[in-house]
Amino acid sequence: MSRLPYVYVGASLSKNSFSKINIEAFVDFFCPFSVKASPMLLELSKLDNVSVRVIPYPQPWHWEGGVIATAFNVVLKNHSQEAAAKYYMKLMEAYPKFKEEGKKGATSAVEKLAYALTSGIVEMKEEEFSKEMKDDNSPGVVRQLKNQIKYGRSLGIHETPTFLVNGLITNASSGWDMPKWKEFLEPLLEAASK
Repeated sequence: MSRLPYVYVGASLSKNSFSKINIEAFVDFFCPFSVKASPMLLELSKLDNVSVRVIPYPQPWHWEGGVIATAFNVVLKNHSQEAAAKYYMKLMEAYPKFKEEGKKGATSAVEKLAYALTSGIVEMKEEEFSKEMKDDNSPGVVRQLKNQIKYGRSLGIHETPTFLVNGLITNASSGWDMPKWKEFLEPLLEAASK
């Protein structure tokens, strides 16, 4: 019997894609709580034996989040994990700008801002970026986003951010600081070391 290879969804913020402790963070780029969690996720990704993966999971009431998640997938599909991780942080830092553009109600304005944020991370022409944003063919970025959403739904995820640790949904919160995360992860790291 042949086996299907495991396909990682989202982007790794860590040097290692897989470690003793694997955190998957389902985030909505337009959710203030997902934005609040992003610096902590970056800090967690620097810990030994911990890998952090962010998975776009836009909420239906945040139309802007779907546009931004699609832009993130353009970078993820066409460039390195490292570039996608840098772009993730830039997108999260630009939340106030996206909020302002979202008030105008124009998808094109949000898309243009998402493209502008690729500057200094990846080299891509705006026309190419825009074409990729609309690509629904397998393995197109729209199809990838649909798969990311299906993955989250299959796990019963509703809120963002939601954190899985080694495949299990946790009660972790965007309000957790590093001491709280370490308190939570320490017993898991000890168990994994035995």
